[in-house]
Amino acid sequence: MLVHWSIELANQVLKKYSNKDRYTIASGISPSGSVHIGNYREFVTNYYVARALQNMGKNVRMIFSWDEFDRFRKVPKNFPSHINYADSIGKPYTEVPSPYPNFKSSADFFEQEFIRALEDLQMNEIPVQMIFQSAEYRSGRYNKNIIEAVSKRKQIYDIINSFKSAKTDGENKIKRDDYFPITIYCGVCGRDNTKILCYDEKTNMLEYECACGEKCKIDLKTADNVKLVWKVDWPMRWREEDVSFEAAGIDHHSKGGSFEVATEIARKIFGIEPPCSVCYGFIGIKGAGDMHSSSGNNYTPAQLLHVYEPELLRYLFAKYSPRDAFDFAFDDTIIRHYAEFDGGVTSTEDYIKTVYDLALFQKTKMNRVGFGTLTTVAPIAGFNKELTLKILTKTNVENLNNFHERFALAKYWLETFAPDKIYKPRTEFHQSYFDSLNDEQRQVLAKLKDYLQTLRTEKEIQEFLYSIINDESLTKKENQSRQQSYFKIFYNMLFGQDSGPRLYLYLASCDKNEFLHLLHP
Repeated sequence: MLVHWSIELANQVLKKYSNKDRYTIASGISPSGSVHIGNYREFVTNYYVARALQNMGKNVRMIFSWDEFDRFRKVPKNFPSHINYADSIGKPYTEVPSPYPNFKSSADFFEQEFIRALEDLQMNEIPVQMIFQSAEYRSGRYNKNIIEAVSKRKQIYDIINSFKSAKTDGENKIKRDDYFPITIYCGVCGRDNTKILCYDEKTNMLEYECACGEKCKIDLKTADNVKLVWKVDWPMRWREEDVSFEAAGIDHHSKGGSFEVATEIARKIFGIEPPCSVCYGFIGIKGAGDMHSSSGNNYTPAQLLHVYEPELLRYLFAKYSPRDAFDFAFDDTIIRHYAEFDGGVTSTEDYIKTVYDLALFQKTKMNRVGFGTLTTVAPIAGFNKELTLKILTKTNVENLNNFHERFALAKYWLETFAPDKIYKPRTEFHQSYFDSLNDEQRQVLAKLKDYLQTLRTEKEIQEFLYSIINDESLTKKENQSRQQSYFKIFYNMLFGQDSGPRLYLYLASCDKNEFLHLLHP
């Protein structure tokens, strides 16, 4: 019996921590740009493990940390040009102006954008505690941890350096005696272009100077402008939040990557065992290349919700193991995704049942009109809802739950990503193409036109088409070739191109006065 990956990971947590009063599942992202669908896997992987633990009767706490006290490294490509964002490089994200009004900072804008997407996806079966790291650091909550890390800085230096190769840049350029595992934001210019001049171990007083010319002394017991470097910050927060599980991406889980380094620091510096984890694969969008928040090359959950209904989005993340990479797509693949989603809901397999348990909203109804059917019928009806419903009823489509929602999604997909699939019949008979056909092909067209004089169902038309196309004297492979050839003929006569909508549905649902004259003179 195949166990769902969320249950498998939850069992690993329980094996490592068998008697905890509460299990904290952690997730986090740096708001360097719009949180794209690849980043969303960071959240959803942890969230589904939390759901599995909750279903096992455990007390679960789900936290999501916004690493907004990180430095602003580069200007995203999609940022507006009327603000000089280059002037903010080196400042915390919370000090970078918002690209749009009514937000406190760029961090606030991107955070709220993602939070709204979570609301649309109804990821609220478990309350998610949002932790804003800029506020946490500035509150003084971590000051004792900062002092502890600074006092053990040489040990930290040795741990980090043990994972570096001779080609690696970074901390190994700094001498051991000069190393500090912290970033200091200047009290005057706000940037991290600072250099530590001296530090008093007894008083915790530290003196720094900034490239802007500022020279200042601060007390690490009360300072609000100091942050631990990432590979120290991460394990520090594992201890601070008592984290039991936190998934991370391939970049963190690579050999010598930040998770491996943080694990050593957790054990040797902070005296804790690292949480359970899993490496999740990257998500792609066909034809879009790799996604990065700061590059502007990304698709957010909100953007995908224009074409993927929320439960389908949840379904795909539940279906694939975190270790498996997969793609969303705005081509025909989306029709397959909808068909898989609609078709699997009655499965009795435990794995698939768990997938739907994670994906579906409460009190949801799964008898829905097929997305592929809508992409055929809606254009025929000129995207008129009432006419589309009339055609669907005429062709005996009974499952119309979610019709209005899927109609809007299908319309958006066709008009935005697949306008070539909005097929329109020719206005005149295609005489030149008809003249190029042989007698047998013309006779098939005549038979089809004659058959369609009477109202027929989609199934009847499908059976008739194959009866006039197939030749019993030919092999299966040869008949398949004939079918391809004849469907090309039908589409050229009707639409003037080699492909078209689902033909049986089109011929069964469309007014015969619109196409009969196009089949044969």
